Amino acid sequence: MTIEVRSCKDKEEVDLYGKVVSYVFAEDDKDALSTEMSGTQPDWTTCAWVDGKIATTMGTFPFTVRLNGAPVHMGGVTAVGTLPQYRRQGLLRQVMGLGYQQMRERGQSIAILWASMGAIYQRFGYGAASPSVGYSFDPRFAGFAFPQEPTGRVELMEKEDAYPVIKQLYIQYATPRNLHIHRSSILWNVGTLRPPKKDKPVYIGVYRNGDGEARGHIVYNTQNHDTPEPGPGQVLNVSDFVYLDMDAFRGLWEYIRRHDLVGRVNIRGAFGEDDPARDLLMEPRMLNRSVNDGIWMRVVDVEKAVPQRPYGGRGALVFEIQGDTMCGWNEGVWEMETGGESTEIRRSSRTPQLSMPINSLATLMSGHRSATTLARNGLIAAHDERALKVADDLFRTEYPPNCPNGF
Repeated sequence: MTIEVRSCKDKEEVDLYGKVVSYVFAEDDKDALSTEMSGTQPDWTTCAWVDGKIATTMGTFPFTVRLNGAPVHMGGVTAVGTLPQYRRQGLLRQVMGLGYQQMRERGQSIAILWASMGAIYQRFGYGAASPSVGYSFDPRFAGFAFPQEPTGRVELMEKEDAYPVIKQLYIQYATPRNLHIHRSSILWNVGTLRPPKKDKPVYIGVYRNGDGEARGHIVYNTQNHDTPEPGPGQVLNVSDFVYLDMDAFRGLWEYIRRHDLVGRVNIRGAFGEDDPARDLLMEPRMLNRSVNDGIWMRVVDVEKAVPQRPYGGRGALVFEIQGDTMCGWNEGVWEMETGGESTEIRRSSRTPQLSMPINSLATLMSGHRSATTLARNGLIAAHDERALKVADDLFRTEYPPNCPNGF
């Protein structure tokens, strides 16, 4: 058996890559698969070929992602799969290993992904980096406890007219946040603005305040849903909900509730843990809030990654990375010193204050969990208890992590 691990060479090989992805993820919608593959370049792939046939796939999109408000080059890992006859042979480990080397060479010091199964990726160094929050509610029971009339109104716009407006709104909204991806035109089209089915409509509502200024938008679709129960039967699915102030949030929320034939509203992933809905609604439990794992993060290059995000203040920390067999360059003791906005990191011979696997460093850097919480859960070993408080203060983020884009 001859194994070759490399990127696809041309479009024909990307088509073969797409067939593996289609099989692994049971994607039987050819139009949907074609849309997804249209954004994949051959050199963004890493694959294992067995006796000349493609067996394992992985894609890496060249993303720029806000990390506590700072732009950071990351690898957006996607389409990871192995055909069943080639599984349990170590092929994915080889593909991941080469993929990490390629990311490091490209200056992608961090990798992120949505996990089909968290169990797969934790063994490759990924740590939980954000939740994925979902709401599913009857809009008739989602009114505000203390209503305030919005100053403006929502305008339903065609995609061609709306795109320049919502692109700028998203940039303003995402800039200070945490784990929001810079959306290229490709990411807008294959993600946020993608219809549920080919030729189905996607609607865009832009909120303008009393002065006529655009301050928020929603992207959504509607579907008829037969139900034996009396009452409205339509479903409204929101894929993007951007607001620059609370006037816009209230205006967009009330706009959703004015769809009188809608009996169910689904909002998946658009909000993080700090969204206002739970604090503002008369009956917040009616949101049927669900929380699952969202983004998983992998620190590919500690030395390059740590200085790239802003920290919560001035301080210094000596920590040890243990057991990173796939990215051996991360192993050992590191000393970081930060003034908040600028950070230096270097290898150290000092005794570490904290020891952790690479997974835990990713969780810390994203702001998903504090050092104290990770230590309580057995995911960080504290040799100096005072260092936990220092790490808590340094790694805190202005906004909790949330990624509103699938990929």
